[in-house]
Amino acid sequence: MYHRPAFAEPDPARIAALIAAHPFGLLVTAAGGLDASPIPFVVTREGDALVLAGHLAAGNPQCARIEAGDTALAIFGGPHAYISPTWYRTQPAVPTWDYAAVHVHGELEKVTDDGDMRAMLRALSAHDPSFVMEALPVSYMAGMMRGIRAFRLRATRIEAQWKMSQNRSIADRESVIAALRAQGEAAVADLIAATLPA
Repeated sequence: MYHRPAFAEPDPARIAALIAAHPFGLLVTAAGGLDASPIPFVVTREGDALVLAGHLAAGNPQCARIEAGDTALAIFGGPHAYISPTWYRTQPAVPTWDYAAVHVHGELEKVTDDGDMRAMLRALSAHDPSFVMEALPVSYMAGMMRGIRAFRLRATRIEAQWKMSQNRSIADRESVIAALRAQGEAAVADLIAATLPA
C-alpha cells in the first residue's frame, strides 16, 4: 500500500473494528502466480496482534497455499466517497476520493480442529440470528465441513490508511463533512469528523 504518514491509522482497536464492520475482504497469495479470493473473514485480537480466520472451498487452488503455510495478504476496504473540489473553501482544488483501507500480511495456518472450525463458522454467521448451525442435520454439516479448508492468518504486518482529508484545512474538512452528510454519506463524514482536532 502506498503509505502517507498523514493518513496512517496505527490503532489496533480501530483497525479491528473496521475489519469487523467490513469483513468481506480479498485473500491474495503469490506463490506460483497471483491468486485472489473474495471471502468473509472473522477478526480477533490477541493483545495488540490481529488474527484473521476464514475458509475456502476445497476445490479452490489457493487451498494449496494454506496447506503450504505460505504468506498471504488480506485486503479490506471501509467507507469511501468521492470528494468534489467544489466542497473546499480553499481554491483552486482538484477532486479526490476519501477512504479507509487495511492490508493484513501474515502466514497462512491451516485449521483442522473440528471445534475451531465450528467456532469460526458460527462467528461468520453471527449476523444472522435466524440461522442456528447446530440445528442442521449432523450428516449434512459433516459434508459441508469436508468441502471447506479453514485457515488463520496471524498478522505479521498491518498497513492501515484512513485518507480522510487530513491534508486539508479544518475549514475545508468541515465543509466536506457537511457536503457528505447532505448526500447521505454519514460513514465517511463520521470518519473525517473523528480526525478533527478535539
